[in-house]
Amino acid sequence: MTPLLRAAVVPMLGLALVACSGGGSDEHAIENTFRDFFAAFEDGDEDALAGLLSERCEDRQRTALRAIVSFESRLTGDVEFDVTGVEIRDLTETTAEAMPVGTYRFDDDEGSLSSEADEFAALVKEDDGWKLADCNILFGF
Repeated sequence: MTPLLRAAVVPMLGLALVACSGGGSDEHAIENTFRDFFAAFEDGDEDALAGLLSERCEDRQRTALRAIVSFESRLTGDVEFDVTGVEIRDLTETTAEAMPVGTYRFDDDEGSLSSEADEFAALVKEDDGWKLADCNILFGF
């Protein structure tokens, strides 16, 4: 390819990639919501967890505290989450259903963050970003 042709084609390819990316920023933001969600459990940080719950949830702070206490009561040692992506369906400007992709490890127990029952979490986009709209936080690990 000649330098002149390359100078004309490369910017056009860049524009095509941007045009085709669509909800990429929402997907990234939703993935970060899950990363922050699992980090809150790793750290036992109910304030961080409460900040990830939608305003639709009643008493987000109490819900987060109960979830952290319940989660910690099931542990016998260290926990590690590795969110490598997110599977999203039914994405609109303000709502989505998503399932984290990745792994967890509790001592010698390892598994997938993805639900075998295809249970997607409901998310809503609020003023300060994507939040979990499923207020009843339960774990099936």
